[in-house]
Amino acid sequence: MKKSIVFKWFVLTVLIFSTMFLFIGITQNYFFEKYYINKKSDALKVYMNEYSEMAEKKGVEAAAGELYKNNHIWITKLDEYGRICDVENYYIEVKLKNESQDNLRIPMYSFEGQFSSDVSSSLKVGDEVIIDTVNIADERIPYLIQTNATGVVNLNIANKLHGPHADNAYSHLVTGLSRGTITKTVFTERAEGISFPYRERFFLEQVKEFQAGLLADNAKPLQRTEELSATENFAEYRIIIEPVIENGVAGYIFAMTSLQPVDEAISVIRQFYPYFFGFAFICVIFLAFIFSKWLAKPLISINRLTGKIANMDFTEKLPVRSADEIGQLSQNINYLSNQMEAYIGQLKQDLDKERQLENTRKEFIAGVSHELKTPLAVMKSCLSILKDGIAAEKREHYFQAMEDEIQRMDLLVVNMLDLAKFESGTYKPEMAPFKIDKVITEVCRSLAEQMQEKNLSVILRLCSQMVVGHKGLISRVIINFLSNAIRHTEDGHAIVIAVRCNEQTAEISVENQGNPISEEDRKKIWDQFYRVEARTSKAGTGIGLSISREILELHHAIYGVENTKDGVRFFFSLPVQP
Repeated sequence: MKKSIVFKWFVLTVLIFSTMFLFIGITQNYFFEKYYINKKSDALKVYMNEYSEMAEKKGVEAAAGELYKNNHIWITKLDEYGRICDVENYYIEVKLKNESQDNLRIPMYSFEGQFSSDVSSSLKVGDEVIIDTVNIADERIPYLIQTNATGVVNLNIANKLHGPHADNAYSHLVTGLSRGTITKTVFTERAEGISFPYRERFFLEQVKEFQAGLLADNAKPLQRTEELSATENFAEYRIIIEPVIENGVAGYIFAMTSLQPVDEAISVIRQFYPYFFGFAFICVIFLAFIFSKWLAKPLISINRLTGKIANMDFTEKLPVRSADEIGQLSQNINYLSNQMEAYIGQLKQDLDKERQLENTRKEFIAGVSHELKTPLAVMKSCLSILKDGIAAEKREHYFQAMEDEIQRMDLLVVNMLDLAKFESGTYKPEMAPFKIDKVITEVCRSLAEQMQEKNLSVILRLCSQMVVGHKGLISRVIINFLSNAIRHTEDGHAIVIAVRCNEQTAEISVENQGNPISEEDRKKIWDQFYRVEARTSKAGTGIGLSISREILELHHAIYGVENTKDGVRFFFSLPVQP
Protein backbone atom coordinates (compact mmCIF):
# COMPACT_ATOMS: atom_id res chain seq x y z
CA MET A 1 0.00 0.00 0.00
CA LYS A 2 1.40 3.38 -1.04
CA LYS A 3 1.79 6.10 1.57
CA SER A 4 2.48 9.74 0.68
CA ILE A 5 5.72 11.30 1.86
CA VAL A 6 3.86 14.07 3.68
CA PHE A 7 1.82 11.54 5.67
CA LYS A 8 4.93 9.54 6.53
CA TRP A 9 6.74 12.69 7.67
CA PHE A 10 3.77 13.68 9.86
CA VAL A 11 3.52 10.21 11.45
CA LEU A 12 7.28 10.06 11.99
CA THR A 13 7.33 13.48 13.70
CA VAL A 14 4.43 12.58 15.97
CA LEU A 15 6.04 9.27 16.92
CA ILE A 16 9.40 10.84 17.67
CA PHE A 17 8.08 13.53 20.01
CA SER A 18 5.47 11.24 21.59
CA THR A 19 8.18 8.70 22.29
CA MET A 20 10.46 11.38 23.67
CA PHE A 21 7.89 12.71 26.18
CA LEU A 22 6.80 9.17 27.08
CA PHE A 23 10.40 8.24 27.72
CA ILE A 24 10.88 11.30 29.93
CA GLY A 25 7.77 10.47 31.98
CA ILE A 26 8.61 6.79 32.44
CA THR A 27 12.23 7.56 33.25
CA GLN A 28 11.29 10.16 35.84
CA ASN A 29 8.58 8.16 37.58
CA TYR A 30 10.00 4.67 37.50
CA PHE A 31 13.25 3.85 35.76
CA PHE A 32 15.34 6.65 37.22
CA GLU A 33 14.68 5.58 40.80
CA LYS A 34 15.19 1.87 40.08
CA TYR A 35 18.29 2.60 38.05
CA TYR A 36 19.73 4.68 40.87
CA ILE A 37 19.11 1.99 43.49
CA ASN A 38 20.46 -0.79 41.25
CA LYS A 39 23.61 1.19 40.51
CA LYS A 40 24.18 1.76 44.21
CA SER A 41 23.67 -1.97 44.90
CA ASP A 42 26.04 -2.97 42.09
CA ALA A 43 28.66 -0.54 43.35
CA LEU A 44 28.27 -1.93 46.88
CA LYS A 45 28.86 -5.46 45.59
CA VAL A 46 32.02 -4.31 43.84
CA TYR A 47 33.28 -2.72 47.05
CA MET A 48 32.51 -5.96 48.90
CA ASN A 49 34.80 -7.85 46.51
CA GLU A 50 37.51 -5.23 47.03
CA TYR A 51 37.06 -5.51 50.77
CA SER A 52 37.66 -9.28 50.70
CA GLU A 53 40.99 -8.75 48.92
CA MET A 54 42.02 -5.82 51.11
CA ALA A 55 41.11 -7.66 54.32
CA GLU A 56 43.57 -10.44 53.49
CA LYS A 57 46.39 -7.91 53.05
CA LYS A 58 45.62 -5.16 55.59
CA GLY A 59 43.28 -6.76 58.10
CA VAL A 60 39.52 -6.52 58.65
CA GLU A 61 39.45 -3.20 60.54
CA ALA A 62 41.97 -1.41 58.30
CA ALA A 63 40.19 -2.49 55.11
CA ALA A 64 36.79 -1.40 56.45
CA GLY A 65 38.16 1.97 57.56
CA GLU A 66 39.80 2.63 54.18
CA LEU A 67 36.64 1.84 52.21
CA TYR A 68 34.58 4.07 54.49
CA LYS A 69 37.05 6.92 54.14
CA ASN A 70 37.32 6.70 50.35
CA ASN A 71 33.80 5.61 49.34
CA HIS A 72 31.58 6.20 52.40
CA ILE A 73 30.72 2.50 52.57
CA TRP A 74 30.02 0.80 55.91
CA ILE A 75 31.39 -2.72 55.68
CA THR A 76 32.75 -5.40 57.99
CA LYS A 77 33.26 -9.14 58.22
CA LEU A 78 31.14 -11.31 60.55
CA ASP A 79 31.68 -14.84 61.82
CA GLU A 80 29.09 -17.59 61.65
CA TYR A 81 27.35 -16.22 64.78
CA GLY A 82 27.04 -12.68 63.44
CA ARG A 83 29.96 -11.24 65.44
CA ILE A 84 32.48 -8.85 63.89
CA CYS A 85 35.69 -10.77 63.24
CA ASP A 86 39.10 -9.88 64.64
CA VAL A 87 38.14 -6.99 66.92
CA GLU A 88 41.53 -5.55 67.84
CA ASN A 89 40.74 -2.03 69.04
CA TYR A 90 37.68 -2.21 71.28
CA TYR A 91 37.27 -5.16 73.65
CA ILE A 92 37.86 -6.54 77.15
CA GLU A 93 39.30 -9.88 78.27
CA VAL A 94 37.87 -11.79 81.24
CA LYS A 95 39.40 -14.69 83.12
CA LEU A 96 36.50 -16.99 83.99
CA LYS A 97 36.45 -18.58 87.43
CA ASN A 98 36.68 -22.33 87.80
CA GLU A 99 37.56 -22.73 84.13
CA SER A 100 40.92 -23.57 82.64
CA GLN A 101 40.27 -22.21 79.17
CA ASP A 102 41.90 -19.08 77.81
CA ASN A 103 40.60 -15.65 78.68
CA LEU A 104 37.22 -14.79 77.14
CA ARG A 105 37.52 -11.85 74.78
CA ILE A 106 34.35 -9.74 74.64
CA PRO A 107 33.99 -7.11 71.87
CA MET A 108 32.38 -3.98 73.34
CA TYR A 109 30.65 -2.74 70.18
CA SER A 110 27.57 -4.87 70.87
CA PHE A 111 26.67 -3.31 74.23
CA GLU A 112 24.55 -0.27 74.93
CA GLY A 113 26.19 2.41 77.03
CA GLN A 114 29.73 1.62 75.95
CA PHE A 115 30.37 5.26 75.13
CA SER A 116 29.14 6.71 78.44
CA SER A 117 31.66 8.70 80.43
CA ASP A 118 31.76 6.29 83.38
CA VAL A 119 32.40 3.09 81.40
CA SER A 120 36.16 3.46 81.34
CA SER A 121 36.20 4.10 85.09
CA SER A 122 33.74 1.27 85.87
CA LEU A 123 35.20 -1.53 83.72
CA LYS A 124 38.78 -1.80 84.87
CA VAL A 125 41.36 -4.50 85.04
CA GLY A 126 40.77 -6.55 88.20
CA ASP A 127 37.01 -5.89 88.42
CA GLU A 128 34.75 -8.83 89.18
CA VAL A 129 32.06 -9.25 86.52
CA ILE A 130 28.97 -11.40 85.94
CA ILE A 131 28.34 -12.26 82.32
CA ASP A 132 25.03 -13.46 80.88
CA THR A 133 25.57 -15.45 77.65
CA VAL A 134 23.68 -17.25 74.94
CA ASN A 135 25.25 -20.68 74.50
CA ILE A 136 25.22 -22.28 71.04
CA ALA A 137 27.37 -25.36 70.51
CA ASP A 138 30.70 -24.51 72.14
CA GLU A 139 30.29 -20.74 71.76
CA ARG A 140 29.33 -18.22 74.44
CA ILE A 141 27.82 -15.01 73.15
CA PRO A 142 27.70 -12.36 75.96
CA TYR A 143 24.71 -10.02 76.02
CA LEU A 144 24.97 -8.60 79.58
CA ILE A 145 28.03 -7.63 81.66
CA GLN A 146 27.52 -6.49 85.28
CA THR A 147 29.89 -5.19 87.92
CA ASN A 148 29.17 -3.90 91.38
CA ALA A 149 29.01 -0.35 90.01
CA THR A 150 27.56 -0.56 86.52
CA GLY A 151 26.57 -2.80 83.65
CA VAL A 152 26.36 -2.87 79.86
CA VAL A 153 23.81 -4.79 77.80
CA ASN A 154 23.07 -5.84 74.23
CA LEU A 155 19.41 -4.81 74.08
CA ASN A 156 18.88 -6.47 70.67
CA ILE A 157 19.30 -9.87 72.38
CA ALA A 158 18.32 -9.09 75.98
CA ASN A 159 14.89 -7.63 75.13
CA LYS A 160 14.09 -10.67 73.01
CA LEU A 161 15.04 -13.09 75.79
CA HIS A 162 13.67 -11.32 78.88
CA GLY A 163 11.17 -8.72 79.95
CA PRO A 164 7.65 -7.90 78.88
CA HIS A 165 8.51 -7.84 75.17
CA ALA A 166 10.28 -11.20 75.06
CA ASP A 167 10.00 -12.97 71.70
CA ASN A 168 8.90 -16.62 71.64
CA ALA A 169 11.17 -17.18 68.65
CA TYR A 170 14.11 -16.96 71.08
CA SER A 171 12.68 -19.14 73.81
CA HIS A 172 14.60 -22.20 72.66
CA LEU A 173 17.98 -20.53 73.20
CA VAL A 174 20.11 -21.81 76.07
CA THR A 175 21.49 -19.06 78.31
CA GLY A 176 24.26 -19.23 80.87
CA LEU A 177 25.85 -17.24 83.67
CA SER A 178 29.60 -16.90 84.10
CA ARG A 179 31.76 -15.10 86.64
CA GLY A 180 35.24 -13.80 86.14
CA THR A 181 37.80 -11.07 86.48
CA ILE A 182 38.72 -8.46 83.88
CA THR A 183 42.35 -8.99 82.90
CA LYS A 184 42.60 -6.54 79.98
CA THR A 185 40.67 -3.55 78.58
CA VAL A 186 41.11 -1.97 75.13
CA PHE A 187 38.75 1.00 74.69
CA THR A 188 38.63 4.72 75.07
CA GLU A 189 36.44 7.06 77.09
CA ARG A 190 35.47 9.12 74.06
CA ALA A 191 33.57 7.87 71.03
CA GLU A 192 35.75 9.98 68.74
CA GLY A 193 38.79 7.91 69.67
CA ILE A 194 37.26 4.58 68.68
CA SER A 195 38.28 3.27 65.26
CA PHE A 196 35.85 2.49 62.45
CA PRO A 197 33.34 0.82 62.46
CA TYR A 198 32.80 0.69 66.25
CA ARG A 199 31.66 4.30 66.47
CA GLU A 200 29.01 3.95 63.75
CA ARG A 201 25.88 3.50 65.91
CA PHE A 202 23.28 2.87 63.17
CA PHE A 203 25.56 0.47 61.29
CA LEU A 204 26.27 -1.50 64.50
CA GLU A 205 22.53 -1.60 65.21
CA GLN A 206 21.95 -3.31 61.88
CA VAL A 207 24.80 -5.75 62.58
CA LYS A 208 23.34 -6.61 66.00
CA GLU A 209 19.87 -6.98 64.51
CA PHE A 210 21.27 -9.42 61.96
CA GLN A 211 23.07 -11.30 64.76
CA ALA A 212 19.86 -11.58 66.76
CA GLY A 213 18.12 -13.03 63.71
CA LEU A 214 20.86 -15.62 63.31
CA LEU A 215 20.58 -16.66 66.96
CA ALA A 216 16.83 -17.12 66.60
CA ASP A 217 17.60 -19.66 63.87
CA ASN A 218 20.38 -21.38 65.88
CA ALA A 219 23.04 -19.67 63.73
CA LYS A 220 21.92 -21.56 60.63
CA PRO A 221 24.00 -20.11 57.77
CA LEU A 222 22.40 -18.15 54.93
CA GLN A 223 22.17 -19.97 51.61
CA ARG A 224 22.34 -16.91 49.36
CA THR A 225 23.08 -13.20 49.37
CA GLU A 226 20.42 -11.05 51.03
CA GLU A 227 19.56 -7.44 50.23
CA LEU A 228 17.74 -5.39 52.87
CA SER A 229 16.59 -1.81 53.31
CA ALA A 230 16.69 0.35 56.45
CA THR A 231 15.60 3.89 57.24
CA GLU A 232 16.79 6.42 59.82
CA ASN A 233 15.96 10.11 60.03
CA PHE A 234 14.15 9.94 56.66
CA ALA A 235 17.33 8.60 55.03
CA GLU A 236 17.19 5.22 53.34
CA TYR A 237 20.02 2.69 53.42
CA ARG A 238 20.70 -0.42 51.36
CA ILE A 239 22.22 -3.44 53.16
CA ILE A 240 23.80 -6.46 51.44
CA ILE A 241 24.77 -9.59 53.39
CA GLU A 242 26.88 -12.08 51.46
CA PRO A 243 27.71 -15.51 52.93
CA VAL A 244 31.34 -16.60 52.52
CA ILE A 245 33.34 -19.68 53.48
CA GLU A 246 37.01 -19.45 54.37
CA ASN A 247 39.04 -22.47 55.38
CA GLY A 248 35.83 -24.47 55.80
CA VAL A 249 34.33 -21.93 58.24
CA ALA A 250 31.19 -19.98 57.37
CA GLY A 251 31.03 -16.21 57.68
CA TYR A 252 29.47 -13.10 56.18
CA ILE A 253 30.41 -9.84 54.50
CA PHE A 254 28.04 -7.19 55.90
CA ALA A 255 27.90 -3.93 53.91
CA MET A 256 25.68 -0.86 54.01
CA THR A 257 25.42 2.27 51.87
CA SER A 258 23.12 5.28 51.96
CA LEU A 259 20.58 6.06 49.25
CA GLN A 260 20.13 9.78 48.68
CA PRO A 261 16.44 10.73 48.45
CA VAL A 262 15.34 10.32 44.85
CA ASP A 263 12.40 12.73 45.31
CA GLU A 264 14.82 15.59 45.79
CA ALA A 265 16.56 14.75 42.51
CA ILE A 266 13.20 14.53 40.70
CA SER A 267 12.11 17.92 42.04
CA VAL A 268 15.34 19.40 40.68
CA ILE A 269 14.56 17.84 37.31
CA ARG A 270 11.11 19.46 37.33
CA GLN A 271 12.72 22.83 37.98
CA PHE A 272 14.94 22.12 35.01
CA TYR A 273 11.93 21.51 32.71
CA PRO A 274 11.61 25.13 31.38
CA TYR A 275 15.21 25.08 30.23
CA PHE A 276 14.73 21.61 28.84
CA PHE A 277 11.63 22.50 26.80
CA GLY A 278 13.35 25.61 25.47
CA PHE A 279 16.20 23.48 24.28
CA ALA A 280 13.71 20.93 22.90
CA PHE A 281 12.03 23.65 20.80
CA ILE A 282 15.36 24.52 19.21
CA CYS A 283 15.89 20.83 18.55
CA VAL A 284 12.46 20.63 16.85
CA ILE A 285 13.48 23.35 14.38
CA PHE A 286 16.80 21.61 13.78
CA LEU A 287 15.16 18.21 13.30
CA ALA A 288 12.60 19.62 10.87
CA PHE A 289 15.47 20.92 8.76
CA ILE A 290 17.19 17.55 8.95
CA PHE A 291 13.97 15.77 7.95
CA SER A 292 13.57 17.96 4.87
CA LYS A 293 17.14 17.22 3.85
CA TRP A 294 16.54 13.55 4.53
CA LEU A 295 13.44 13.55 2.30
CA ALA A 296 15.33 15.24 -0.52
CA LYS A 297 18.37 12.97 -0.21
CA PRO A 298 16.87 10.08 -2.28
CA LEU A 299 16.12 12.45 -5.19
CA ILE A 300 19.69 13.77 -5.11
CA SER A 301 21.01 10.19 -5.08
CA ILE A 302 18.76 9.23 -7.99
CA ASN A 303 19.98 12.18 -10.07
CA ARG A 304 23.62 11.36 -9.33
CA LEU A 305 23.22 7.65 -10.03
CA THR A 306 21.38 8.11 -13.34
CA GLY A 307 24.26 10.34 -14.46
CA LYS A 308 26.67 7.48 -13.72
CA ILE A 309 24.49 5.02 -15.62
CA ALA A 310 24.53 7.37 -18.63
CA ASN A 311 28.34 7.15 -18.50
CA MET A 312 28.19 3.32 -18.32
CA ASP A 313 29.14 3.18 -14.63
CA PHE A 314 27.00 0.53 -12.89
CA THR A 315 29.07 0.08 -9.71
CA GLU A 316 26.66 1.90 -7.39
CA LYS A 317 23.05 1.03 -6.47
CA LEU A 318 20.31 3.06 -4.82
CA PRO A 319 19.29 1.93 -1.30
CA VAL A 320 15.60 0.95 -1.11
CA ARG A 321 14.36 1.68 2.41
CA SER A 322 10.66 2.35 1.85
CA ALA A 323 7.62 1.22 -0.14
CA ASP A 324 6.53 4.71 -1.20
CA GLU A 325 6.92 6.34 -4.63
CA ILE A 326 10.61 7.11 -4.14
CA GLY A 327 11.25 3.56 -2.96
CA GLN A 328 9.58 2.13 -6.07
CA LEU A 329 11.48 4.54 -8.32
CA SER A 330 14.79 3.52 -6.70
CA GLN A 331 13.92 -0.15 -7.14
CA ASN A 332 13.09 0.33 -10.84
CA ILE A 333 16.33 2.27 -11.47
CA ASN A 334 18.35 -0.47 -9.73
CA TYR A 335 16.61 -3.10 -11.87
CA LEU A 336 17.32 -1.12 -15.05
CA SER A 337 20.96 -0.67 -13.99
CA ASN A 338 21.35 -4.40 -13.28
CA GLN A 339 19.84 -5.37 -16.62
CA MET A 340 22.02 -2.94 -18.57
CA GLU A 341 25.12 -4.01 -16.64
CA ALA A 342 24.33 -7.69 -17.27
CA TYR A 343 23.78 -7.19 -21.00
CA ILE A 344 26.87 -5.01 -21.45
CA GLY A 345 28.95 -7.37 -19.28
CA GLN A 346 27.82 -10.38 -21.32
CA LEU A 347 28.62 -8.53 -24.51
CA LYS A 348 32.11 -7.66 -23.23
CA GLN A 349 32.70 -11.27 -22.19
CA ASP A 350 31.67 -12.51 -25.62
CA LEU A 351 33.93 -9.98 -27.32
CA ASP A 352 36.83 -10.83 -24.99
CA LYS A 353 36.36 -14.54 -25.59
CA GLU A 354 36.24 -14.02 -29.33
CA ARG A 355 39.31 -11.80 -29.23
CA GLN A 356 41.17 -14.27 -27.03
CA LEU A 357 40.15 -17.16 -29.24
CA GLU A 358 41.37 -15.29 -32.30
CA ASN A 359 44.71 -14.48 -30.64
CA THR A 360 45.11 -18.09 -29.51
CA ARG A 361 44.29 -19.30 -33.00
CA LYS A 362 46.86 -16.98 -34.54
CA GLU A 363 49.55 -17.91 -31.99
CA PHE A 364 48.79 -21.60 -32.44
CA ILE A 365 48.98 -21.43 -36.22
CA ALA A 366 52.16 -19.36 -36.11
CA GLY A 367 53.80 -21.68 -33.58
CA VAL A 368 52.77 -24.84 -35.39
CA SER A 369 53.90 -23.45 -38.72
CA HIS A 370 57.26 -22.51 -37.30
CA GLU A 371 57.80 -25.78 -35.47
CA LEU A 372 56.63 -28.04 -38.32
CA LYS A 373 58.55 -26.16 -40.97
CA THR A 374 61.96 -27.60 -40.04
CA PRO A 375 61.01 -31.30 -39.68
CA LEU A 376 58.97 -31.17 -42.89
CA ALA A 377 61.92 -29.62 -44.71
CA VAL A 378 64.22 -32.35 -43.37
CA MET A 379 61.80 -35.09 -44.39
CA LYS A 380 61.36 -33.51 -47.85
CA SER A 381 65.12 -33.39 -48.35
CA CYS A 382 65.59 -37.00 -47.21
CA LEU A 383 62.82 -38.20 -49.55
CA SER A 384 64.36 -36.32 -52.46
CA ILE A 385 67.75 -37.89 -51.82
CA LEU A 386 66.25 -41.37 -51.52
CA LYS A 387 64.14 -40.82 -54.65
CA ASP A 388 67.11 -39.71 -56.72
CA GLY A 389 69.26 -42.62 -55.41
CA ILE A 390 72.00 -40.32 -54.20
CA ALA A 391 74.31 -41.78 -51.51
CA ALA A 392 72.58 -45.14 -51.51
CA GLU A 393 74.98 -46.39 -48.86
CA LYS A 394 73.38 -43.87 -46.42
CA ARG A 395 69.85 -45.03 -47.06
CA GLU A 396 69.32 -46.24 -43.47
CA HIS A 397 70.67 -42.97 -42.14
CA TYR A 398 68.04 -40.95 -44.04
CA PHE A 399 65.24 -43.29 -42.94
CA GLN A 400 66.37 -42.87 -39.31
CA ALA A 401 66.44 -39.08 -39.70
CA MET A 402 62.86 -39.09 -41.03
CA GLU A 403 61.74 -41.36 -38.18
CA ASP A 404 63.32 -38.99 -35.64
CA GLU A 405 61.52 -36.02 -37.16
CA ILE A 406 58.19 -37.91 -37.14
CA GLN A 407 58.63 -38.73 -33.43
CA ARG A 408 59.50 -35.11 -32.73
CA MET A 409 56.35 -33.92 -34.54
CA ASP A 410 54.25 -36.48 -32.64
CA LEU A 411 55.65 -35.23 -29.31
CA LEU A 412 55.02 -31.64 -30.39
CA VAL A 413 51.35 -32.35 -31.18
CA VAL A 414 50.81 -34.16 -27.87
CA ASN A 415 52.42 -31.32 -25.91
CA MET A 416 50.38 -28.71 -27.77
CA LEU A 417 47.14 -30.55 -26.98
CA ASP A 418 48.13 -30.79 -23.30
CA LEU A 419 49.02 -27.12 -23.21
CA ALA A 420 45.64 -26.20 -24.68
CA LYS A 421 43.92 -28.36 -22.05
CA PHE A 422 45.83 -26.70 -19.18
CA GLU A 423 45.18 -23.19 -20.51
CA SER A 424 41.44 -23.79 -20.96
CA GLY A 425 40.68 -23.09 -17.29
CA THR A 426 38.37 -26.10 -17.02
CA TYR A 427 40.93 -28.72 -16.03
CA LYS A 428 41.16 -29.38 -12.28
CA PRO A 429 43.89 -31.84 -11.21
CA GLU A 430 43.23 -34.14 -8.27
CA MET A 431 45.61 -33.39 -5.41
CA ALA A 432 46.99 -36.14 -3.15
CA PRO A 433 50.04 -36.63 -0.93
CA PHE A 434 53.11 -38.38 -2.39
CA LYS A 435 56.85 -38.69 -1.70
CA ILE A 436 58.74 -36.12 -3.72
CA ASP A 437 62.13 -37.88 -3.37
CA LYS A 438 60.69 -41.05 -4.88
CA VAL A 439 59.32 -39.14 -7.91
CA ILE A 440 62.69 -37.43 -8.50
CA THR A 441 64.50 -40.77 -8.34
CA GLU A 442 62.11 -42.27 -10.93
CA VAL A 443 62.59 -39.28 -13.26
CA CYS A 444 66.40 -39.56 -13.02
CA ARG A 445 66.19 -43.27 -13.82
CA SER A 446 64.03 -42.58 -16.91
CA LEU A 447 66.48 -39.97 -18.27
CA ALA A 448 69.64 -41.85 -17.33
CA GLU A 449 70.40 -42.84 -20.94
CA GLN A 450 70.34 -39.20 -22.13
CA MET A 451 72.68 -38.19 -19.30
CA GLN A 452 75.05 -41.08 -20.13
CA GLU A 453 75.26 -39.94 -23.76
CA LYS A 454 76.70 -36.61 -22.58
CA ASN A 455 78.66 -38.13 -19.69
CA LEU A 456 76.71 -36.00 -17.14
CA SER A 457 76.69 -36.66 -13.42
CA VAL A 458 73.65 -36.04 -11.16
CA ILE A 459 74.05 -34.84 -7.58
CA LEU A 460 70.93 -35.55 -5.47
CA ARG A 461 70.32 -33.58 -2.28
CA LEU A 462 66.94 -34.92 -1.24
CA CYS A 463 64.88 -35.16 1.91
CA SER A 464 62.10 -37.67 2.32
CA GLN A 465 58.96 -35.55 2.52
CA MET A 466 55.28 -36.06 1.71
CA VAL A 467 54.02 -33.20 -0.47
CA VAL A 468 50.50 -32.45 -1.76
CA GLY A 469 49.88 -32.25 -5.51
CA HIS A 470 49.17 -34.25 -8.68
CA LYS A 471 51.97 -36.82 -8.80
CA GLY A 472 51.87 -37.31 -12.58
CA LEU A 473 51.87 -33.60 -13.43
CA ILE A 474 54.64 -32.79 -10.96
CA SER A 475 56.68 -35.66 -12.39
CA ARG A 476 56.22 -34.10 -15.81
CA VAL A 477 57.45 -30.71 -14.53
CA ILE A 478 60.59 -32.36 -13.12
CA ILE A 479 61.13 -34.23 -16.42
CA ASN A 480 60.86 -30.93 -18.35
CA PHE A 481 63.27 -29.15 -15.97
CA LEU A 482 65.77 -32.02 -16.04
CA SER A 483 65.51 -32.47 -19.84
CA ASN A 484 66.11 -28.75 -20.25
CA ALA A 485 69.14 -29.00 -17.93
CA ILE A 486 70.53 -31.95 -19.91
CA ARG A 487 70.24 -30.03 -23.20
CA HIS A 488 72.01 -26.97 -21.80
CA THR A 489 74.78 -28.70 -19.83
CA GLU A 490 78.11 -29.28 -21.49
CA ASP A 491 79.53 -32.80 -21.68
CA GLY A 492 81.16 -34.05 -18.50
CA HIS A 493 79.54 -31.51 -16.20
CA ALA A 494 77.06 -32.00 -13.33
CA ILE A 495 73.37 -31.37 -12.60
CA VAL A 496 72.24 -30.78 -9.00
CA ILE A 497 68.70 -31.75 -7.94
CA ALA A 498 67.81 -30.58 -4.44
CA VAL A 499 64.78 -30.68 -2.11
CA ARG A 500 64.72 -28.27 0.82
CA CYS A 501 61.94 -28.74 3.36
CA ASN A 502 60.43 -26.76 6.20
CA GLU A 503 57.25 -27.16 8.24
CA GLN A 504 55.01 -25.73 5.49
CA THR A 505 56.61 -26.14 2.06
CA ALA A 506 59.15 -28.16 0.12
CA GLU A 507 61.26 -26.40 -2.55
CA ILE A 508 62.40 -28.55 -5.49
CA SER A 509 65.22 -27.18 -7.67
CA VAL A 510 67.18 -28.38 -10.74
CA GLU A 511 70.52 -26.60 -11.32
CA ASN A 512 72.78 -27.21 -14.32
CA GLN A 513 76.33 -26.07 -14.99
CA GLY A 514 76.52 -23.81 -18.01
CA ASN A 515 76.17 -20.31 -19.36
CA PRO A 516 73.80 -17.94 -17.50
CA ILE A 517 70.54 -16.67 -19.00
CA SER A 518 70.28 -13.02 -19.94
CA GLU A 519 67.62 -10.85 -18.34
CA GLU A 520 65.70 -10.58 -21.61
CA ASP A 521 65.68 -14.37 -22.08
CA ARG A 522 64.53 -14.95 -18.48
CA LYS A 523 61.40 -12.85 -19.12
CA LYS A 524 60.45 -14.91 -22.19
CA ILE A 525 61.68 -18.36 -21.25
CA TRP A 526 58.21 -19.52 -20.13
CA ASP A 527 56.55 -18.45 -23.43
CA GLN A 528 55.43 -20.95 -26.04
CA PHE A 529 58.00 -21.95 -28.69
CA TYR A 530 60.65 -19.66 -27.19
CA ARG A 531 64.20 -21.00 -27.11
CA VAL A 532 67.50 -19.54 -26.00
CA GLU A 533 69.18 -20.60 -29.23
CA ALA A 534 72.66 -19.56 -28.13
CA ARG A 535 72.48 -22.12 -25.30
CA THR A 536 70.82 -24.89 -27.22
CA SER A 537 72.82 -27.95 -27.97
CA LYS A 538 69.88 -30.04 -29.09
CA ALA A 539 66.52 -28.45 -29.84
CA GLY A 540 63.36 -29.50 -28.00
CA THR A 541 59.73 -28.83 -28.82
CA GLY A 542 59.83 -25.31 -27.35
CA ILE A 543 56.73 -25.69 -25.15
CA GLY A 544 58.05 -27.85 -22.30
CA LEU A 545 58.55 -24.87 -19.98
CA SER A 546 55.16 -23.44 -21.00
CA ILE A 547 53.51 -26.72 -19.97
CA SER A 548 55.48 -26.65 -16.71
CA ARG A 549 54.30 -23.11 -16.02
CA GLU A 550 50.64 -24.07 -16.55
CA ILE A 551 50.99 -27.14 -14.31
CA LEU A 552 52.61 -25.14 -11.51
CA GLU A 553 49.94 -22.43 -11.74
CA LEU A 554 47.26 -25.12 -11.47
CA HIS A 555 49.01 -26.06 -8.18
CA HIS A 556 49.20 -22.38 -7.10
CA ALA A 557 52.92 -22.98 -6.64
CA ILE A 558 55.73 -20.44 -6.44
CA TYR A 559 58.21 -21.08 -9.29
CA GLY A 560 61.00 -19.33 -11.16
CA VAL A 561 64.43 -19.40 -12.75
CA GLU A 562 67.63 -17.69 -11.61
CA ASN A 563 71.29 -17.57 -12.51
CA THR A 564 73.73 -19.13 -10.07
CA LYS A 565 77.49 -19.05 -9.69
CA ASP A 566 77.96 -22.10 -11.94
CA GLY A 567 74.91 -22.01 -14.18
CA VAL A 568 71.11 -21.80 -14.11
CA ARG A 569 68.63 -22.98 -11.46
CA PHE A 570 64.94 -23.77 -12.04
CA PHE A 571 62.80 -24.15 -8.88
CA PHE A 572 59.23 -24.51 -7.56
CA SER A 573 57.59 -25.20 -4.19
CA LEU A 574 54.76 -27.46 -2.99
CA PRO A 575 52.90 -27.60 0.32
CA VAL A 576 53.90 -30.45 2.64
CA GLN A 577 51.36 -32.82 4.13
CA PRO A 578 50.29 -31.59 7.62
